[in-house]
Amino acid sequence: MNIDRDTGYFVTRTARAFMRVAEAQLRPLGLGVAHIPVLVCLGEEGALTQAEIAQRTHVEQPTAAALLQRMDKAGLLERSPDPRDRRATRISLSARARKLLPEALDLLKLSNGEATAGLSRAEIETLHALLRRVLANLVAMIDRGQDLPDR
Repeated sequence: MNIDRDTGYFVTRTARAFMRVAEAQLRPLGLGVAHIPVLVCLGEEGALTQAEIAQRTHVEQPTAAALLQRMDKAGLLERSPDPRDRRATRISLSARARKLLPEALDLLKLSNGEATAGLSRAEIETLHALLRRVLANLVAMIDRGQDLPDR
């Protein structure tokens, strides 16, 4: 196999490079890349339960629980009783998180701009469209149970 022509190889290398850059940019704010989907989700939707956050951010419940616990300790979240279900807790952004989120997103936008330097607007739109299609194909494979092939 010629790895230089493997789509997964390039997408994975690209994703890892994006992650390294983003982690370095977010670190001074006391944030990590894993925090961003949760912060954006809560910023857009308001208070949610842990299960709702896991579903919307596409992570498993145990992963979401651990991440939310770390975010809570970092002062990024506020918890309140769910008025509809006494067993559940609603999670929302803390004042600190509401202040940090726009700055974090601005930093990430800058790095995205640098990463796509030299590409035209049309090329960037094409890149996004192609990656959306690849992602949709992968999600469909996962949904069909093909994420771990049997051998």
